[in-house]
Amino acid sequence: MSVTFALLSDAVIILDETQISLELCHWYRVVRKCQDATELAIFRYLGIEYPKSHLLGRVIKRELGEFRFLDIDELNKMAFITDSLTFDREPSFYGSPNGTPASELFDEEDAREAIENTKWILDAVKKIIE
Repeated sequence: MSVTFALLSDAVIILDETQISLELCHWYRVVRKCQDATELAIFRYLGIEYPKSHLLGRVIKRELGEFRFLDIDELNKMAFITDSLTFDREPSFYGSPNGTPASELFDEEDAREAIENTKWILDAVKKIIE
């Protein structure tokens, strides 16, 4: 298996792991894992130079937009999803600056939305490589 297919496989495994966190009502862990899976799938798998920031939307638009892999609506959706997950990344690890623990910041709706969006990202990446 090539490195690129191994990375997409890792992203799928991470997404599968969100089901355990979902069952345990660990919403914050679902959000965290989804951000990790999308990052692996988009940057590592597609061979885009990883930026110094986890905020990926601008890089996605620049790198993927140049090759016209996705239409503009799909590109904007991918950028929005990755940036949204990135904004939730730190709070999902450390909680809020005012001391609210990560476990209290996210709910089931947040977790399910993160999973749905991550599935959409992985499907978009698969579409690009087919």
